[in-house]
Amino acid sequence: MPLACSADPDMGLPPLLMVHGLLVSRRLWEPNKSLAQSFRRIRVDLPAHGDSGSPKSAAAAYPENLVRQLDALRQELGIERWHLCGQSFGAGLVLRYALDLPQHSGALVFTNANAALRHDWPDELKEANANRINALKANGADALRGLPYHPVHARRFPAELRAALTRDADGTDPDGLALLLGEGLPRLSVQHRLQDLRVPAMLINGVKESKFQPIRNWLSRMHPSIGITDLEGGHSVNVDCSAAFDSAVCDFLGKVPL
Repeated sequence: MPLACSADPDMGLPPLLMVHGLLVSRRLWEPNKSLAQSFRRIRVDLPAHGDSGSPKSAAAAYPENLVRQLDALRQELGIERWHLCGQSFGAGLVLRYALDLPQHSGALVFTNANAALRHDWPDELKEANANRINALKANGADALRGLPYHPVHARRFPAELRAALTRDADGTDPDGLALLLGEGLPRLSVQHRLQDLRVPAMLINGVKESKFQPIRNWLSRMHPSIGITDLEGGHSVNVDCSAAFDSAVCDFLGKVPL
C-alpha cells in the first residue's frame, strides 16, 4: 500500500519528511511553502487520506506498520537520512520513526499531539472514540463531517485552504479512517519510550489548544532535552502561525547536519 506524496525536486537541500494528522491531507502544509527554500520537502498522504490507499486489515493500521510504509518511501526516493516533521497523528508517527529508525533520522519537529504523548486512555475518551468508529461504520462518508476535527470546523484556517482541505476530508475513506481510529490511535503513544529518543527533537506548541498544555508542561519537566517553542496558535499551529512555524523549523533543523 504505497503512500502518495509530493516530493520537491532534488536540488541538494536536506530532505524533510512532513506527515499530517487525521482527516486532512498533505495539502495541510501549503502555508509552509517557505520551507522549500531550505529543505527538500516530502509531503505524504496518510493511508485512507488524499491520494493514498486504505489499510485493509487491523495490522496495516498499527503505528509500527505505518512507520514501515514511511521508511519504504524513503528507500524508494533513495534518501539515506531525512529530517522529520509531524502534525497531530503524524507527530506520533514521526516520533515513533525516530525511535525505531534513528539511523535514518536527522532531527525531529512535532506539533501538538495528545494521543502521541498520552499516558493512558480515560473511559470517556475510549467511549468517544468508539462512538466515532461506530458512526463511520454505520453511516460511511455521511459521518465524516460529524467528527470534531473535520476541517469544515477549522475557524482559524484561511478560507481557501479550509475549502480545499474540506474537499479532501470529504473524500477520506471512512472504513480506512475507522481502522486508523480503532487500531492506530490507541497504539500511537510513545510516552513510555521518550527516554530512548536519541535524535534532536523539538515540540512547536500551539498554546491556544488548552487541553494539550498539561502534556506540554509534563514534557518540559520530564524530558528537558526536547526543546519547546510556544506559538500563539492552536492544534494546527503550522497553519495558524505559518511564518513563525517555518522560522522555528529552519532555526532548529539548520543546526543538525544530515
